[in-house]
Amino acid sequence: MMDILKTKFILLKREPVSFIVITVIICLFAYILGLGQQSKLPIAVYSSLDEKLTETLLLELKKMPDVDYTLYDEEEALKLVEEGDVELAVHLQSNRFDLITSPNFLNAPLFQSEISTIYREVMQNETILNTYPVEQQGNVQSILEDANNNPSFIVEYANFSNDGDFIYDAKLHSLFGFTLFMVIYTIANGVNHIVMERRNYIWSRLIVSSIGKTQIYTANLIYSFLLGYLQVILVLSIFHFGVGVDFYGGFLKTLIAIIPYLLCIVALAIFVASIVNTPGKFNAIIAVIAVPFAMLGGAYWPIDIVTSKIILALSYISPITYGMEILNGVTIYSGSIAELAQPLGILLFMSVVLMGIGINVLEKKGQS
Repeated sequence: MMDILKTKFILLKREPVSFIVITVIICLFAYILGLGQQSKLPIAVYSSLDEKLTETLLLELKKMPDVDYTLYDEEEALKLVEEGDVELAVHLQSNRFDLITSPNFLNAPLFQSEISTIYREVMQNETILNTYPVEQQGNVQSILEDANNNPSFIVEYANFSNDGDFIYDAKLHSLFGFTLFMVIYTIANGVNHIVMERRNYIWSRLIVSSIGKTQIYTANLIYSFLLGYLQVILVLSIFHFGVGVDFYGGFLKTLIAIIPYLLCIVALAIFVASIVNTPGKFNAIIAVIAVPFAMLGGAYWPIDIVTSKIILALSYISPITYGMEILNGVTIYSGSIAELAQPLGILLFMSVVLMGIGINVLEKKGQS
């Protein structure tokens, strides 16, 4: 078995182009989509509130990172959205706010949630102030600010899901999404050796040699897994240590938690290899599977903003859905591995089923 592994890594050393190209693509796309957008997103604001309250809300909104809120009159703000100069406008009102978006802007639910929290806090403070006479409002405001800066107690959330609140980190999302997506091709390249060896009758010669069939399968599976795992470690390390992406203290847990996903992709590739006869067909099916899995699994955009029930239902068949849930869980939500038992269990279950079917079909083909 070790001889087979050694041979495969020697072949990789001689022809590392595919591995290097996929690694570079992951880094390039993750950087461009998650880290390369240094300019702040412009958002127009127009208000039906009084000048003082509008200024207070605007100051709070401007604390949001990577966003530039600018106050306009109503006609100008709507014109900016209509002409495509800004993707989003916010209309501040006494008891609500409205979002006016361009047709192609997909992140409105994210801003709806963030602005809602800020709006609710500011309006709550304003309501409290208005219950007191004007001459006392200055003292009340000071008390509120002091209470906000020095709370009597601090509430800490123990569960990784944070009571269902959706937290979005564009840098991590693009990094995780493209890593999970592109590593499918890397692992598939490793499993493709089985298809080529069977077609060129190298597999038959190995079987009649002194090497056991179990060792042959194990060596190929370990090689495919290590190939993908090496790429994941390399990419995540570049962004963590080189680029400085914040993993929220979960970098090491990320490297552990991603293992079930990689095992599932190895099993998926084995299943595909069992139903095709040529390397060309294998690569074609992998390409057809990988892109929809990435779209359904939330690799390109957060699955949390999807409203279609059909798409959400289909997302459960994509391993990337569970991979993203696990990686976000151990980083953004600071969850433990034990708290992610469900997605981990589903990935392992998918691995066992796909691997079992794939190897059985391969064996039946070999006997026919």
